[in-house]
Amino acid sequence: MLAQRNGKHLKRRNKANAARRKIKTIAGRLVRKLDRKLADPIKAYYEEQLALFQRVLDQERHDKNKVYSLHTPEVCCIAKEKNTNPMTAVADRFGSKVSLVRGASSGVITAMANFNTNIYDGHTLKPALAQSKRIRTTIGGNRPKVAVVDRGCRGQKQINGTQACIPATPSKNPTAYQKRKARKRFRQRAGIEPTIGHVRHDYRMMRNFLKGEVGDAVNALLAASAFNLKKRYNQIRATLNGKA
Repeated sequence: MLAQRNGKHLKRRNKANAARRKIKTIAGRLVRKLDRKLADPIKAYYEEQLALFQRVLDQERHDKNKVYSLHTPEVCCIAKEKNTNPMTAVADRFGSKVSLVRGASSGVITAMANFNTNIYDGHTLKPALAQSKRIRTTIGGNRPKVAVVDRGCRGQKQINGTQACIPATPSKNPTAYQKRKARKRFRQRAGIEPTIGHVRHDYRMMRNFLKGEVGDAVNALLAASAFNLKKRYNQIRATLNGKA
């Protein structure tokens, strides 16, 4: 384990790769020994864990649906390329993907959809908007007619009656009103970024202590609920203090 640390350093690369191969060899010996020597009732009890260990040993670098964690095998790797060289600037995050819907004027979170697969960002719009519709209709609202999204959702134009607006090159001769309207929409869309940051860091979505796929979904919903409750509490406090 010590030898495979800092394995990207030029002088330690060969030694670290050899150490990783050795660790995998030791793990394979242990799994085969357990499969050989365990009694049938005990092997049946641990069948799921042994299958998970064998899956980790068999997976290759470019395989899909790989296992990144033994205690939470549903975790997936989410890679986000930055604006610089994509080969050197890729941020890897391990967890589940979450799609958040926020009201443009109210700032209230109306949907928090959780996905345990690394699906395309544009494909998260439909479940998230369906959840938003379900929540908004229960309080007398309606389905959002326009959803302003970023360029990660390219290819989505209409989602069950909701128009998806993506920053793009304007038409040949846009009017001043069209320019002003588009600018206002996409500036409002940028307001969701600090909301995501607050939900992650201030309302404990950054680290999840609940187990399994259900725990991931519950943790995201609780974080969004806490954000909305704090927003409502601030409104009540401002009203009582005579500021609103």
